[in-house]
Amino acid sequence: MSAAENLRRPQIDGLRCILFIVVFCVHYAPDPMRLGHFGYALPVFFVMSGFVITQVLLSADHLPLGERLRVFYIRRFLRIVPVYFLVLFPMIALGLIAYPAWYVSYLVNIKLFLLSLDPSFTQFNAWFAHAWRHESWHFWSLSVEEQFYIVFPLALYLAPARHRVAMMICLVVASIAVHVFFIRYLPNSFYGALLPVCMEYFAWGAAFSLLEARKRLGALNASWTFALSWAAILLTIGVQSWRDNPGVLQFVTKLYQTPIALALGFMIWALWSLPREHPVTRFLSFRPFVYLGEISYTCYLVHLVALDIFLATGLQ
Repeated sequence: MSAAENLRRPQIDGLRCILFIVVFCVHYAPDPMRLGHFGYALPVFFVMSGFVITQVLLSADHLPLGERLRVFYIRRFLRIVPVYFLVLFPMIALGLIAYPAWYVSYLVNIKLFLLSLDPSFTQFNAWFAHAWRHESWHFWSLSVEEQFYIVFPLALYLAPARHRVAMMICLVVASIAVHVFFIRYLPNSFYGALLPVCMEYFAWGAAFSLLEARKRLGALNASWTFALSWAAILLTIGVQSWRDNPGVLQFVTKLYQTPIALALGFMIWALWSLPREHPVTRFLSFRPFVYLGEISYTCYLVHLVALDIFLATGLQ
């Protein structure tokens, strides 16, 4: 298997397809707040990004630091930024974006958090439930991803190789600590939109990726790990559903995030490691699934805005 092939798994793209379909259905549901737990499809993308990006970064570990960073940032820029602004600029021109500077600077998630703190927004949740579809607030997660892509390569490459596992543990612990702080002092804010809180998802994915690269997970059976991790995810979601109203759980995440993030880390590693003949691998490697997974970023960008752009042109 070539180096390029070693960094790709069709079942990962197939999972991206399934996740996008789930997100699409939730976003277009008549009452998406009642489907809050399906919002966990989005954190799967975060864990997956942490895992895959770490594999990419480690594959270039033999290059000089400056070359590693240059290659990574150029490739990320070309893969993400042009299509982002190709979608964003028409929306700004048509007046569909309320806070364009925050979108242009990939800081939408921070603006959303700040709005949730504004005491004049006494009905913030009610406003958000109506406005998020028509003001493209779903871009917040793209801001989180971009912020991660900027800071994580520096953290990984600047950490000595022998200390990288410890660094991952520190990232997880720091993220949990920030999470607990917000639960304690700003429980009604949209703190779940901030990178320090979301970092736990990315860090678990990165940690499993690093352990996989170092062949530290060979004692685990991928098939059993995949099944048991899904059981843990569903059990945790079931407990949360029984005890709490899901509502805007992705923004007000509570402490269910930690067991979910850990189980997702196991699940993504297991999916990556499943043999080609495994039924799950074969199902997710179905070519239409893989294709849609490969373009899922673009699909996510436009899935809520295409109709708004069309209506704003007055062509209907």
